[in-house]
Amino acid sequence: MSKYGDLRVQVSTTLISLGAEFRKLLVIGEQANAPAADQNLSAHMRSSRSILRRDSQLVHVSVKHFTKSLQCHMAKPDGAFYGIAPQGNCLTVIFQVFIAGTHQTDKSISYRCRLPELDTGTS
Repeated sequence: MSKYGDLRVQVSTTLISLGAEFRKLLVIGEQANAPAADQNLSAHMRSSRSILRRDSQLVHVSVKHFTKSLQCHMAKPDGAFYGIAPQGNCLTVIFQVFIAGTHQTDKSISYRCRLPELDTGTS
Protein backbone atom coordinates (compact mmCIF):
# COMPACT_ATOMS: atom_id res chain seq x y z
CA MET A 1 0.00 0.00 0.00
CA SER A 2 1.36 3.39 -0.92
CA LYS A 3 0.81 6.82 0.58
CA TYR A 4 -1.03 7.60 -2.67
CA GLY A 5 -3.76 5.00 -2.03
CA ASP A 6 -2.46 2.46 -4.54
CA LEU A 7 -2.49 -1.20 -3.54
CA ARG A 8 -0.86 -3.86 -5.68
CA VAL A 9 -1.58 -7.49 -4.85
CA GLN A 10 0.45 -10.16 -6.59
CA VAL A 11 0.03 -13.91 -6.16
CA SER A 12 2.99 -15.93 -7.38
CA THR A 13 3.81 -19.60 -7.58
CA THR A 14 6.51 -21.43 -9.48
CA LEU A 15 4.18 -21.78 -12.48
CA ILE A 16 2.15 -18.57 -12.57
CA SER A 17 2.03 -15.00 -11.37
CA LEU A 18 -1.23 -13.02 -11.18
CA GLY A 19 -1.67 -9.47 -10.02
CA ALA A 20 -4.25 -6.78 -9.46
CA GLU A 21 -3.91 -3.10 -8.72
CA PHE A 22 -6.36 -0.95 -6.81
CA ARG A 23 -5.81 2.79 -7.14
CA LYS A 24 -6.92 5.84 -5.18
CA LEU A 25 -8.06 3.94 -2.10
CA LEU A 26 -8.64 5.76 1.18
CA VAL A 27 -5.37 6.20 3.08
CA ILE A 28 -5.37 6.49 6.85
CA GLY A 29 -2.20 8.06 8.22
CA GLU A 30 0.53 9.68 6.16
CA GLN A 31 -0.66 10.60 2.66
CA ALA A 32 1.08 11.94 -0.44
CA ASN A 33 0.21 12.84 -4.01
CA ALA A 34 1.38 10.46 -6.68
CA PRO A 35 4.11 11.89 -8.93
CA ALA A 36 2.70 12.97 -12.29
CA ALA A 37 5.65 11.33 -14.05
CA ASP A 38 4.50 7.91 -12.80
CA GLN A 39 0.93 8.06 -14.18
CA ASN A 40 1.69 6.36 -17.52
CA LEU A 41 3.95 3.65 -16.10
CA SER A 42 2.96 0.02 -15.55
CA ALA A 43 1.65 -1.05 -12.14
CA HIS A 44 4.88 -2.95 -11.48
CA MET A 45 7.03 0.06 -12.34
CA ARG A 46 4.90 2.49 -10.27
CA SER A 47 5.11 0.11 -7.32
CA SER A 48 8.89 -0.32 -7.63
CA ARG A 49 9.50 3.42 -7.83
CA SER A 50 7.20 4.06 -4.87
CA ILE A 51 9.13 1.54 -2.77
CA LEU A 52 12.45 3.17 -3.73
CA ARG A 53 11.08 6.58 -2.67
CA ARG A 54 9.88 5.01 0.61
CA ASP A 55 6.31 6.05 -0.22
CA SER A 56 5.14 2.45 0.08
CA GLN A 57 6.11 -0.84 1.65
CA LEU A 58 6.35 -4.39 0.44
CA VAL A 59 5.49 -7.48 2.46
CA HIS A 60 5.43 -11.14 1.38
CA VAL A 61 2.79 -13.29 3.09
CA SER A 62 1.53 -16.84 2.69
CA VAL A 63 -1.11 -17.21 -0.03
CA LYS A 64 -2.90 -19.69 2.25
CA HIS A 65 -3.05 -17.18 5.14
CA PHE A 66 -4.11 -14.33 2.86
CA THR A 67 -6.90 -16.45 1.35
CA LYS A 68 -8.15 -17.36 4.83
CA SER A 69 -8.30 -13.67 5.77
CA LEU A 70 -10.35 -12.93 2.63
CA GLN A 71 -12.92 -15.55 3.65
CA CYS A 72 -14.07 -13.09 6.33
CA HIS A 73 -15.59 -11.03 3.50
CA MET A 74 -18.25 -13.74 3.24
CA ALA A 75 -19.59 -12.42 6.58
CA LYS A 76 -20.18 -9.15 4.66
CA PRO A 77 -18.36 -6.66 6.90
CA ASP A 78 -19.14 -2.97 6.39
CA GLY A 79 -15.48 -2.09 6.04
CA ALA A 80 -12.08 -3.68 5.67
CA PHE A 81 -8.70 -2.09 6.20
CA TYR A 82 -5.36 -3.46 5.04
CA GLY A 83 -2.02 -2.15 6.20
CA ILE A 84 1.59 -3.05 6.76
CA ALA A 85 3.02 -2.83 10.27
CA PRO A 86 5.49 0.07 10.73
CA GLN A 87 8.34 -2.43 11.02
CA GLY A 88 7.18 -4.03 7.74
CA ASN A 89 7.03 -7.49 9.29
CA CYS A 90 3.34 -8.31 8.86
CA LEU A 91 0.17 -7.48 6.94
CA THR A 92 -2.67 -6.37 9.21
CA VAL A 93 -6.29 -6.85 8.19
CA ILE A 94 -9.14 -5.23 10.15
CA PHE A 95 -12.83 -5.88 9.46
CA GLN A 96 -15.53 -3.53 10.77
CA VAL A 97 -19.25 -4.04 11.29
CA PHE A 98 -21.55 -1.03 11.74
CA ILE A 99 -24.49 -0.74 14.11
CA ALA A 100 -27.61 -1.37 12.00
CA GLY A 101 -28.82 1.79 10.25
CA THR A 102 -25.78 3.87 11.23
CA HIS A 103 -22.18 4.40 10.21
CA GLN A 104 -20.94 3.81 13.74
CA THR A 105 -18.69 0.86 14.41
CA ASP A 106 -20.18 -1.89 16.56
CA LYS A 107 -17.38 -2.31 19.12
CA SER A 108 -18.84 -5.62 20.32
CA ILE A 109 -18.02 -7.21 16.94
CA SER A 110 -14.47 -7.00 15.71
CA TYR A 111 -12.00 -9.07 13.79
CA ARG A 112 -8.42 -8.35 12.98
CA CYS A 113 -5.60 -10.56 11.95
CA ARG A 114 -1.90 -10.17 11.39
CA LEU A 115 -0.34 -12.18 8.63
CA PRO A 116 3.38 -12.66 9.32
CA GLU A 117 5.90 -11.91 6.61
CA LEU A 118 7.34 -14.97 4.92
CA ASP A 119 11.01 -15.67 5.28
CA THR A 120 11.98 -15.36 1.62
CA GLY A 121 15.60 -16.30 2.33
CA THR A 122 16.91 -13.12 0.68
CA SER A 123 18.30 -11.51 3.84
